Amino acid sequence: MIRSDNPPDNGVSGAMYLFGTALLWSFIGILVRANSQSALLIGAVTAIFIALFILLVGRPVLRVSRLIALVAVCNFVTGTTFNFANQLTTVGNAIILQYTSMIFVIVYQSLATRTLPSPAKIASVVVAFTGMGLFFLGDLSAEGMLGNLLAVISGAAFGLCFFLNSRPDASPMVSSLISCGISMLPIVYFAGALDSVRPFEWGLMLVHGLFCSGLASVLYAKGIARTNAFAANLVCMSEVVLAPCWSALLFGEVFHWNEFLGAAIIVLVIVGNLASDAFGDGFLVVLVRHRNKERA
Repeated sequence: MIRSDNPPDNGVSGAMYLFGTALLWSFIGILVRANSQSALLIGAVTAIFIALFILLVGRPVLRVSRLIALVAVCNFVTGTTFNFANQLTTVGNAIILQYTSMIFVIVYQSLATRTLPSPAKIASVVVAFTGMGLFFLGDLSAEGMLGNLLAVISGAAFGLCFFLNSRPDASPMVSSLISCGISMLPIVYFAGALDSVRPFEWGLMLVHGLFCSGLASVLYAKGIARTNAFAANLVCMSEVVLAPCWSALLFGEVFHWNEFLGAAIIVLVIVGNLASDAFGDGFLVVLVRHRNKERA
């Protein structure tokens, strides 16, 4: 999580910053989808713009450790698989399945501490994976199946990024910078094909790198400093709603019944876990009592 010394306010401005973040993030899928170039080339060119933004605006203290390098590799896997997923499956499927990262964090925490999570957490993982499984049912092409699988891998890698970045000796911005360096490597292979990239596609990658990734990171840093973690995650989850809307408007992509049901299950599980982490395991009891009072 990105931290700041800015004092929290009443949460309104923080929510606006975070909604701006989610809005920018929600366009990444359609920017990749609308680009006919290879996902590796898109990642390489976009990484150049992101790295420039980090160096010129973020100005991180450069240091390297095994942890920072490991997070960088996870960042690279997250971005690359997500780019491929957006080209192989629908934008909605890709973003929903990537958001299972929060569920994977529970698994990583249990493995690291060698302890079983609470029964509620175990149930959350089982239900979330059931929701994931629904995306692989129905009349799904081999390409769509692979895209969904890559989106799940992206979520698993993204969850590992969150888990590792929570350590005190982590440096998310430096890890992102190193990840950009890794992502740029394929551009050597694609050097001869750069002439085939249309101006429109260069524009897509420019917007992706500078605004949807670079500017979004600045807005996120400002927003998270002014909002509690529960509200921040909920506001950022508006991306899950916005991204499928853009893909439906631009590409005519819609959820099938199994995908819609799976998406609803995953979102409900994530929101439930966020509420549990924010208010403790007793939040459901409070909610039930509140509902009973309303009925009385």
